[in-house]
Amino acid sequence: MKYPNLGEQPEPDLVLIALDVRARRRDPGEFDAAFAGAALYVRRTQDRVGVMAAELPGKGRWVLAFSSLARLARHSGDVSWLSTTGADLLDQLPRGLGVLVDVDDPHGLPLLPQPHGGRARFGGASLPPRPADMPERPPGTHPVW
Repeated sequence: MKYPNLGEQPEPDLVLIALDVRARRRDPGEFDAAFAGAALYVRRTQDRVGVMAAELPGKGRWVLAFSSLARLARHSGDVSWLSTTGADLLDQLPRGLGVLVDVDDPHGLPLLPQPHGGRARFGGASLPPRPADMPERPPGTHPVW
């Protein structure tokens, strides 16, 4: 299957808002609102309808969601996938799962699982270090959440 290249399409609003949140030009709650209405691409399971979740040692269980099909393909290769809105994704996920959005990119942000079983969200979470304070990453490396 041919996937679109990242440079061929304008960035989705979710990406632009995430960049602004990380740079502290917008409130983190705006990311939650943008996430809810955004089209997201997630890797789906092969044997049944559902999305793939990963256990990150010491960091809990997470679903990787991507703002474009090209980003999903860049991260995971040619895999089975599905697309849904952020709100629908959160409605379908079991409690206690977090969501990592565009994990490979500088604008990537987590939606954190809530301690008392509420929906994962970013708003109210501690922001990552300011972009100017963040050390440079060598090309091809991924941020660690």
